[in-house]
Amino acid sequence: MEDLLGELGKGFARGIGYILADIFFQTICFWLGWPVCKTLTLGKYPKPKNTIHRNIVRPADTICSLMGFSILFAIGLYFIGAYA
Repeated sequence: MEDLLGELGKGFARGIGYILADIFFQTICFWLGWPVCKTLTLGKYPKPKNTIHRNIVRPADTICSLMGFSILFAIGLYFIGAYA
């Protein structure tokens, strides 16, 4: 019984971790990277989303999220003194 509860707890923690990582990557990182992508491509990339299919993740969304993550990573490196 103890093993079963342990495995259920691990599964629950993984689910919560996945949700938090998805929220972090697809919202916070996306909205940090979106203006950078728009600025670098002079407003051509990424194109507006189709309002019918909001939950589909496009490659353009992933690229914007990666850009936002790289910005957060660079800021983190700056604050720990890696650029000094």
